[in-house]
Amino acid sequence: MADDSKMNRREFVQRAGFFSLAGVAAVVLPACVGDQAEELAAKPHSAIQAAREAADPCNDTSQLSPGDMATRTTFKYELRAKDPTKLCVTCNFWIPDPRESICGTCTLVKGPVHPKASCMSWAAKVRT
Repeated sequence: MADDSKMNRREFVQRAGFFSLAGVAAVVLPACVGDQAEELAAKPHSAIQAAREAADPCNDTSQLSPGDMATRTTFKYELRAKDPTKLCVTCNFWIPDPRESICGTCTLVKGPVHPKASCMSWAAKVRT
């Protein structure tokens, strides 16, 4: 009969790997952040916004006026549609970029618009 208190080889390797990675992360991650940790903690929103802009070119709102930003808020523009049947690319107000960029624009929401985004004013394209 096997003793349940003993660890088998697979469990040992898994645990050793996990604790090794945890140890490396504990040493390396603080060094990566360095002096920026306090700055990031003080400004989490700006750090998140910067990360979003870097990851999604359609989220660069740096050139928009406060009024244009308010329009995006008023129309409840969201970067990724919660309802997959109401994507900006399928909306009547969608304007594709003539330079064939992934980002388009909208006649209602100002600034770059991601094709998989959505807002509360979505309307099905009018077929002609």
